[in-house]
Amino acid sequence: MLFAVTIEDKPGMGATRRAVRAAHIEWLEKHREMLVLAGPIMDGAGNSIGSVRVIEAPDRAAVEALTEGDPFAKAGCFGRVSINPYRIVFKDGAKAE
Repeated sequence: MLFAVTIEDKPGMGATRRAVRAAHIEWLEKHREMLVLAGPIMDGAGNSIGSVRVIEAPDRAAVEALTEGDPFAKAGCFGRVSINPYRIVFKDGAKAE
């Protein structure tokens, strides 16, 4: 099952994000089989202020556990996390369903 995960950082977490980024990337690599896509949300100046992910998992509990294990989460970056079932309709310019 696919889930869309939208994460908004707490204000002022840029330095913490930069300090933890290498561990976060390593964590993403470890869980790459679950990641359909993942990347940062950027502000107008190009600074990371959160993340968007599409994750394939058996259930919401698995996505919650995965998200809680993220080094950014452990460092206290996350202000708001939204996890919802997701369905791909278009992908790579073509209808997917």
